[in-house]
Formats: sequence, C-alpha cells, structure tokens
Amino acid sequence: MVKILKKHGLFLGIVVVPMIVAIAYFVSLSMDRYVSRSTVVVRSLGGQGGSAAAAQQMQGLSMLLGAGNASSLEETLYVSTYVSSQDMLNILQSKLRWSEQYAGNWHDFWFYLPEDATQEDILKFYQRMVTTTFDETNGLLTIQVQSFDKEFAKRTLDTIVAESDRFVNELSHKLARDQVDFAQGELERARHNYEEKRTAMLDFQAVHNLLDAEQSAAARNEVIATLQSNLVTAHASLRAMKETLNKNSPQVQQQERTIRALENQIAVEEKKLVAASSSSQLNVIASKYRALEVDAGIAEASYKSTVNSLESARIEATKKMRSLSVIVSANEPDEALYPRRGYSLATTLIILLLIYGIARFAIATVRDHQD
Repeated sequence: MVKILKKHGLFLGIVVVPMIVAIAYFVSLSMDRYVSRSTVVVRSLGGQGGSAAAAQQMQGLSMLLGAGNASSLEETLYVSTYVSSQDMLNILQSKLRWSEQYAGNWHDFWFYLPEDATQEDILKFYQRMVTTTFDETNGLLTIQVQSFDKEFAKRTLDTIVAESDRFVNELSHKLARDQVDFAQGELERARHNYEEKRTAMLDFQAVHNLLDAEQSAAARNEVIATLQSNLVTAHASLRAMKETLNKNSPQVQQQERTIRALENQIAVEEKKLVAASSSSQLNVIASKYRALEVDAGIAEASYKSTVNSLESARIEATKKMRSLSVIVSANEPDEALYPRRGYSLATTLIILLLIYGIARFAIATVRDHQD
C-alpha cells in the first residue's frame, strides 16, 4: 500500500481524490436545477397601420427573417440591464419572496445562500440564477431562470417578463411625455407672447381712436390733397373776379375769405400729420403702430411655428413608443437541465488529467536538471 502511494501518489492526489470528491458532490449533494427560458424583443409601435392581425403577421414575419432594424436594440439592452438589477430583485422579493426559495439550502454548498445574507450577496446569487443573453444580429433577448422548483422557475420568469414590459412602457411613455410637454410649454409661451403683442396693438388703436394708423394717415393725406385742389380752384376764381370786379366788391372779399379758410384748414391738417415732436401726430402714431404691428406679426408667426412643432413632436413621440414583444413564452420545464453531471464529471476529469500531465512534466524537467 505504501509502495503504491509512493509510486502513484501524484496521480492519486491530483486526479483520483479530486474525482472522488467531484463524483460525491454531483451524485449525492448537487441539487437538480430547473430552467425556464423566454425570448423577448423591444419593438417600435410608431408608424404601424392596418388591422391588428395584419400588423401581428408582419411583425412575426420580420422576426423570422431576422429584421433587426425593426427592433430597438438600445431599449432591449436597457431591459437586459433592468432584469439583472437590484430593482428587479426588489420586485421579486416583494411579490414572490424570492430569496426564501433558495436560502438555507445547505445540501448543495455550491449554490448555498445564507438565510441572513446581505443584500449584496443576494444580488450576486440572483445574478447567477437569472441570466440574460442578447443577440446583436436580430435584437432578441433571452432570459433564463434557474430554480430548484420547476413551478417557481416559471413564476419567476413570468414576473420578470411582466415587469420588463411595464418598464419598457413607462420608459417610452416618459420620453414621449417629456418631448410633448416641452413642445406644449413652448406653445404656451408663444401664445402668451402673441396675446401680449396683439393686446398692445389693440390698446394702442383704442387710445388713439384708430382702426389702422397708416390708413388714417393716408385718409388725412387725401383730405389735404382735396383742400389744396380746392385752394387752387379758389385762387383761379379770385383772379377771374379781379379782372371784372373791383377788389373791394363783396364777391372778391368773400372769395378771399374762402381762400384764407382753405389755407388755415390745410395748415391745421398738415400740422396734425407731420409736425416734428408731438406724440399725437399721425405720422408718429403710424410709425408706432407699424412697430406694434410688426411685433404682433412676428409673435403670430412664432405661435404658428410652435403649433406645427407640437404636432411634429406628437408624431415623433408616437414613433418613439415601444412595446416588449414575447417571441418565446416562459416554459415550465419537465426535467432538470442542471447540473449536467456526465458533462461536468468528464470536464473535471480532463482538467485534472491536464494538471497531472503538467505536474509530471515539471517534475521530470527538474530531475533532468538535477542529473
């Protein structure tokens, strides 16, 4: 026995003993772990028309053809992160008391979770039992849940998929709401500014008893032109009278009074229209009114632009709406997938033999150098 140990001690220590331990673990200690899987993808809801059945058929066809462009790869990665997060674990703890299904399982020490485990330890254990695999070619996300109970594996996965769907809806709705709310805020500011400018223009019209200052100024010019035309006619009549009548005659004096009245009226009208500094003059009023009208026009154009922007924002928000589509539903397994005892033992044996071979080679090399 001693000779055998001396001769084969290295082989026994590196290969035989570890294999006995591995066999004892996989045969007697390791617990069956059931696996439930589901495949999901985040897809855009925007721009879909037609009946629901037709949309579903087109969606299924695009998935079969691997049309990754129709899916939102970025949001699918968000889902992958969310599934592995503390937030998802907290939901499972609240709804399923998740850690209690695994805690205190001393029988399988490799998957042992203490009953008083910290939150960080529970999260690490959770990330071992719940894993995700993302396929970049088509945007599909596969979620896998391991459990010692096959029914609990499916319940856990169903909850994860439902919460992931809620997460995607909330995320896309929030992004859409933020975009539309911003556009609505800009619209309200533009509307308020337009109302202020329009009110200022209307108040100016009311104060100066005008409908349109420029039209009033044009009307004033027409009055002056008419008076000047009458004045020219009056002067012509006066010259004709003086040729036939005495300058002191009543007709001549009356015509001169008419001319003076016309000249005075023209002066009054011109003073109202073009005097230099009075704020009540029509040229000044027309200039101020024109400035107010321009401001109101700019505000109106800005308001119309923000109305169009709001409609565009609503369309863009619709395009950004996302939904979690379940490609493969969660299954309730009939047989335990893990541990793969035969595969694991064979792999362990190969690794131990490799280690043994390396050790023998190292020992032989040392002995050659010593000799």
